[in-house]
Amino acid sequence: MIRDFSNEIVVSLKDRLRDVRHLIRSNRQAVEPSPQNLPEILFGKAARVVDKALTTAETISISLVSQDPAAHNTTIEARGLDFYFPAGAAPFRRDAYYLTKRLLGMLGDDNALIHEATFSTVHAAMLRRHAARLQAAINNRGLNDIAMVSAILACELQSHYSSSQWGLPALHEGQPDKLTLSLCFSSIALAIGLATYADHEPGEEKLVESALLALQARQDRFDATIEGPDRIQALSDLFAFLIPHLP
Repeated sequence: MIRDFSNEIVVSLKDRLRDVRHLIRSNRQAVEPSPQNLPEILFGKAARVVDKALTTAETISISLVSQDPAAHNTTIEARGLDFYFPAGAAPFRRDAYYLTKRLLGMLGDDNALIHEATFSTVHAAMLRRHAARLQAAINNRGLNDIAMVSAILACELQSHYSSSQWGLPALHEGQPDKLTLSLCFSSIALAIGLATYADHEPGEEKLVESALLALQARQDRFDATIEGPDRIQALSDLFAFLIPHLP
């Protein structure tokens, strides 16, 4: 059965579809009709048709191969560290992908190339490199422990996204800048830290949006944090300050 396919194979296939769609969207041109640019107009219309077809294909593939198809039709929200670690690789990959897509769209980048496989790598890296810190944060629920793990997670997310090999040079074009990526991944990590500290279950709270607004409201401090010599410690201090004050 199709549902028995390896998760890694399914994720890889979906990521390759995203590569194609990203290239098409990157090369679409909104141009006014005129004799000299008629071929470009035709290409643009064809690209829109293919883009729509790929989106439809992705929707169909989700219904066939996803372990939880209903999750793709709901609003994904950040969950606590204990939900994602140590055994929640698939939920983490799914949630991190959709949260990244949502936040980058809010930050003005609707066509950033995002691979689900990147988040599988992040999950594995957190377990391999930071298992003791994760366990302490989950067991003790201490503010400083949670803030430190969240800061580490933000840096791992950005590091693995930035170091991903897209395969084709054209896929590098139009990728988000450093500040946008920092805001995106720091917001996700901060929201996960908040969900852990407050023991939030998914509900009406917009944890990721609240985290993003809190970081943007302290833009000067955030900028200094990501440019400083000890980024993880500075980000941890900022998170420890913000978490008790967020909803």
